[in-house]
Amino acid sequence: MKTTTARSFAHTTLLAAALAAIPTAAGAVPPQPGTPMAESFSYDFPAGVACAGFDLRVEASGATGRVRELLDRNGDVVRELTTGRGYDLTFTNLATNKTYFVRSSGSSQVTIPNTDGTFSSVIRGSALIILFPDDKPAGPISYVIKGRSAFDLLANRSTFTSLEIQGRITDVCAVLG
Repeated sequence: MKTTTARSFAHTTLLAAALAAIPTAAGAVPPQPGTPMAESFSYDFPAGVACAGFDLRVEASGATGRVRELLDRNGDVVRELTTGRGYDLTFTNLATNKTYFVRSSGSSQVTIPNTDGTFSSVIRGSALIILFPDDKPAGPISYVIKGRSAFDLLANRSTFTSLEIQGRITDVCAVLG
């Protein structure tokens, strides 16, 4: 089991995402409850943000996931459930044009709002987590995870305060470097 601190790039949710997952980054806003995930997106990270030695492009397509809110009898959200097929991901080292492709195998994410305004989330299936330079431990690093990812988020829903991973971890930067 690996425990670390991170920020998520995309719905891991699904990452994931991709990515399920779920959490945000520029160009990858998670869907609003009751709506489908964006069909596709592409985002370029400068060198030193997602990978140390090169600019990294992340292209995502083919998601069929959907977000649902579960409410208590007072109408308060007690959990968000994201299910379905996450994004197929293509990563490109923009210095060499070397690519790495990951086909989504599906995922599910449950996010629970905590009373202090933070969120706790669990993704089962595929997820993409990118550690940024200001994270602890500091990135840059980009992981594709196949397994279970559990994490806590600050109220902004994009800053991780904890991350636990069980399953197979692929270091995208190492694959493309």
